[in-house]
Amino acid sequence: MEEGKQRKPTFYPDQFFTEMIIFLFIIGIVVTLSVILPIGYEEEASPLVTPSTINPEWYFLWLFQVMKLVPPTIGVLIPFTILAILILLPFIDTKEINTFRDHRWFIYIGAAVLLLIFVLSFWATLGG
Repeated sequence: MEEGKQRKPTFYPDQFFTEMIIFLFIIGIVVTLSVILPIGYEEEASPLVTPSTINPEWYFLWLFQVMKLVPPTIGVLIPFTILAILILLPFIDTKEINTFRDHRWFIYIGAAVLLLIFVLSFWATLGG
């Protein structure tokens, strides 16, 4: 190597080993803390007993309410149908027009679906 030039650092082995040392140090800290400060023991969960106060997260409330109102098969097919329509929508609406007037029915239907999701979520929150 010439006298005035320094070696350019490369990803492997320079950066790789630096990152590996940091990774192992953090894993060591996590393992040490988990051994020193274990979580408290609680009542063992039973897969045969469902708690009566179980509720889904807020973004699944509307699906929870749909499953209460319709038979299970239809309740499972509704989200897949909505997802399929959303995926196929660019292929259904192929117009190259960017005005509200030409796309208003898609906007109205989308707003109605969002309103329905909001109403179903609110209904499920109230415990209906």
